[in-house]
Amino acid sequence: MEPSLSGQGFFHLVQSVVHANDIVDVVGEHVDLKPRGRNFIGLCPFHKEKTPSFNVNPERQIFKCFGCGAGGDAIKFVQQIFNIEFKEALELLARRANIQLESLKGTVKTGQGPSKTEIYKANAWAAEVYSRILWKTPTGEPARNYLAGRKLGREICEQFALGFAPPDGRSLLEAAGRAGVAPAVLGAAGLALTRGNSFSDLFRNRVLFPIHDATGNVIAFGGRTMGDDEPKYLNTPETPVFHKSRSAFGILQGRSVIQESKQVVVVEGYTDVMACHQGGIRNVVATLGTALTEEHVMVLRRYADQIVLIFDGDRAGEKAADRALALFLTMGIDVKVAQLPEGKDPCDLVLGDGPEAFSHAVAAAADALDYKWQQLRRRYDVSATSRERRTAIEELLRTIAVCDPAGKVDAIQRSMVLSRLAGMLSVPVAELAKGLQGFRRQSGHSRQERQEPVQVGLPVPQNSAEAALKELAEVLVCEPGYVGEVRELVDPDAVEPPMLREVYRHLWRAWEEWGEFSLAELIATVEDVALSNVITELHRLGMDRGNFAATVEESLRCIEEWRRDQQASQLAAGLENELSEEEMDRRLAVLQKNMSVPFRRTAGPMVD
Repeated sequence: MEPSLSGQGFFHLVQSVVHANDIVDVVGEHVDLKPRGRNFIGLCPFHKEKTPSFNVNPERQIFKCFGCGAGGDAIKFVQQIFNIEFKEALELLARRANIQLESLKGTVKTGQGPSKTEIYKANAWAAEVYSRILWKTPTGEPARNYLAGRKLGREICEQFALGFAPPDGRSLLEAAGRAGVAPAVLGAAGLALTRGNSFSDLFRNRVLFPIHDATGNVIAFGGRTMGDDEPKYLNTPETPVFHKSRSAFGILQGRSVIQESKQVVVVEGYTDVMACHQGGIRNVVATLGTALTEEHVMVLRRYADQIVLIFDGDRAGEKAADRALALFLTMGIDVKVAQLPEGKDPCDLVLGDGPEAFSHAVAAAADALDYKWQQLRRRYDVSATSRERRTAIEELLRTIAVCDPAGKVDAIQRSMVLSRLAGMLSVPVAELAKGLQGFRRQSGHSRQERQEPVQVGLPVPQNSAEAALKELAEVLVCEPGYVGEVRELVDPDAVEPPMLREVYRHLWRAWEEWGEFSLAELIATVEDVALSNVITELHRLGMDRGNFAATVEESLRCIEEWRRDQQASQLAAGLENELSEEEMDRRLAVLQKNMSVPFRRTAGPMVD
């Protein structure tokens, strides 16, 4: 039986998992943290920033981003970093700490249809089925021969859990029938095609490359044809657990090396990644048939400070230069571009010329600005007396203007870029700034800086009572001991706005379960990420405000005054509406009684 979220057993279960996972270690696996005083800071993994605003407090076991408002404990961090539900994050951290969660067997629903947990299990099961077909059946012989022809050994193929989908289009479904896996789950996982009430396998006669997330879950598959069938590559469609624009093949296998080297090399194909790993170059990943997106960069910069884009051929390299320049300007990450010899892809280079040839190409990669200027120099005569030099410089400035379509580049970054260009081009910074401004106007871009607002989920208080309840909540989050003093005075169900109401409900419930509790213990019982953000923001505001005892006293006084004013207004409205003498006497008695009580309840009916 699944535990109730309000049960004491569940509270202690969550508490044990949180206590077993130090938040600095958990966050440090995804964010490059540096000590600052008693805290740690780093670039926030949840929004784009160039100056660190992401703080981790080891004493309170919470994180807080002062740029986007994200905050919470280790569970909330895992929820957001992997886009998973509360119970999935709890299970992941339990596995990390070798804690058995025998009492937590329920699956997490994503709405209608199979849960994410069911989809993960179906993908893992399918990977085993396809791997068995590849290595242990005669049906897999053509795929084995294909991989041998690509010089990919069995060891590296098994490391990446490769498989083979037979051409019949029924193998996986028939295996599912024997294993008790519902066709609807295969459909939700993107492994089966649905036509009315009938199902068929998505992948047919293809070598399959399982795609993992950084935690080891199989989230999708990439299927490569061994002949001339189209499309050459076929990916799992988007599912609740798979989003192509932020997934990368090889991130599981390469994550530890990427973190150590602080560099990630991005190639285009699955076999490119595997050939590099086979050759000992393990900080290599591949996008899944798409250009490198901002979402990819958000994921990769959790582990690396530098991204090197590998492209084969001039045309691809030219497009890569513009893309790399855009990412460098708007994302604030060091992006380089390396171009391989004509006609060579990474797999060919590593297996034909050796890993050293590939490593040399990576080492020779140029940063985004240099690479773009190198391209223009090959196209134009940029000597000091050439007429074409001005054309090349203008094209470079125009490209920079186009690369910043929403005015995201901050003033410091823009000044650094202009200074760099001035040195490269031997043109004064003022002239370059004037030219860039002109191209930006031509492109219709705003010159105003845009900052992402902090979203903490609480609207501006609409009256003095809401403001006082908010300030009171700040104190209770910072010093939960006050909950015992005021819990009989505030009715959480009558608190506005709704998000603040939920804060009070969790505070009261935690007190009922534990009595005294810590901030980390409070957050650990909160499933909703948005609510966790609100609680950590209330904590920040409360710590900045201080004077807890005085704030509690003043908040309670303001709430009671507001309530009395409301009662008086209702009484006056009754006079205007000519209530009966009996009803008026009753209301006056209620008002007189309340006037003699310093504070009773903050909300609820103003009059009975």
